[in-house]
Amino acid sequence: MKKIALMALIGTLALASCGKNTAPEVTGTSKTIAFKAMLPNDVAYKGSAGTAKYIDLSSGDRATTLTATGLKANTKYLAHYHLMGTASTTDACASNGSVLNGMIGDALTSDASGALTLKGLQNIAALNGAAYINIHEAAALSVVPLCAPLK
Repeated sequence: MKKIALMALIGTLALASCGKNTAPEVTGTSKTIAFKAMLPNDVAYKGSAGTAKYIDLSSGDRATTLTATGLKANTKYLAHYHLMGTASTTDACASNGSVLNGMIGDALTSDASGALTLKGLQNIAALNGAAYINIHEAAALSVVPLCAPLK
């Protein structure tokens, strides 16, 4: 009988502790930056636009949400944070900087109308020095329809 009561108590405590897991607290201000169209003369990307939104969390991660429209339909895309490169000292998006901390989320496919949402969590410290975010075609990384300058 004592074993049953003890097991019931342990089970109750275990279940009660489940509700204590909460999402990380927001530690910074949400920032939203408009994407700059990088291929305005390309018929496939005419009218491409979107926003990059990010916010820092108490977990030490940055939550990033990228929304884009006017992309090629049913095409796989990926995104990265980049350092400022040396190809331009005034335009981060034209500077050709190195990728920081891998991809933002996973590579995803745009819908039939060319809309896409990419989301990811990355360590804030690993993004130190980030100057811009690019959205690339996954099959052709040199094709960069959108860029969001962070500075």
